[in-house]
Amino acid sequence: MVVQPASGINVAGMVPETASIGKDHAVTSMLPIAAEYPLWADYAQLTAHLPPPVIRNPAQPLVSIVVPSLNQGRYIGDTLRSILAQEYPNLEVWVIDGGSSDETPAVLRAFAGDARVQVVVGKDAGQADAINRGWARARGSVLAWLNSDDTYLPGAIASQVAALQAHPAAVAVYADALYTDAAGQPLRTIAARPYHPLALLRLLIPIQPTVFIRRAAVGLAGPLDLRMRYALDTAYWVRLAQLGSFQPTSAVVATYRLHAASKTVAQFAGFYREWLQIAEQTFTAMPELSPARREVLADIYAAMANLEARNGSLRAALRYAAYTLTLAGWRPRLAKTPLMLLDRVLGSDLAERAGSWWGRQTRG
Repeated sequence: MVVQPASGINVAGMVPETASIGKDHAVTSMLPIAAEYPLWADYAQLTAHLPPPVIRNPAQPLVSIVVPSLNQGRYIGDTLRSILAQEYPNLEVWVIDGGSSDETPAVLRAFAGDARVQVVVGKDAGQADAINRGWARARGSVLAWLNSDDTYLPGAIASQVAALQAHPAAVAVYADALYTDAAGQPLRTIAARPYHPLALLRLLIPIQPTVFIRRAAVGLAGPLDLRMRYALDTAYWVRLAQLGSFQPTSAVVATYRLHAASKTVAQFAGFYREWLQIAEQTFTAMPELSPARREVLADIYAAMANLEARNGSLRAALRYAAYTLTLAGWRPRLAKTPLMLLDRVLGSDLAERAGSWWGRQTRG
């Protein structure tokens, strides 16, 4: 394990209009991303003197996994063990820690003897910047990031690499995920929905820890947008979708931990602004999608109504439901709103069960 200092960078990154992805891009050049692709040039200074990646089977591609980390010492050990326990021969793992003040440093020292794990410690500009700092150093043909409170299930990496190899036209693959509670106990399975660019805007997005991306797609799409704090994965998937399609698979490959400190649970109001911003920017950049604008925005407001209902905010839930109806009339997503309110009163999980059932019915 090599501990490297971090340095300050400010990058948004844009997708080049003429970018394209082909199957020939699947073979890694063994250069860091930032040393090969112009859109990553602002991160190039981070790529000097990198330790060689661990290659145990040259017939298989190298996979680069980034773990952004900040004060998740309670969970990050499970995250790293889930990666290193994969029966996949060629791995490099970049832990980008923003200067954790909890037990994280002690936990990370336990992985010092594994040459697959490299740790970079130093202040960064947030989660998106941490992921960029890791991917900038990546030598793999396949890239992913795994948040420091999530885990991979056995066989995850091998199955997603195989899916990319089986679908050479896809820029990325994604799969089913298992929601767990703070203790890691299973809650419910979230099905991978059929892919369509508009589905991304409707928030039917690939569950982030299941997504594995071709190196060339990341190189051409550029770094994640540092302005995005909450919906950075949605924003990046939309950019990648300009390069090619996403391929869903039916395997359950990762866990997604829900706990009080996670942004998904504790800070969902912050997602609202970014969801609407991403949608409006996309309709401006891709006017061919504009006929679906009202329905897409209605679906976003319906999701907001559901979240407010789950939080017990009846007035806000009704307001967003009214926005939905005004924009596009009845939307199926609104069926969850009364269930969310009922769950709040009864302590049940009817809405989540209904959502999981609907996801299985619509997965294709």
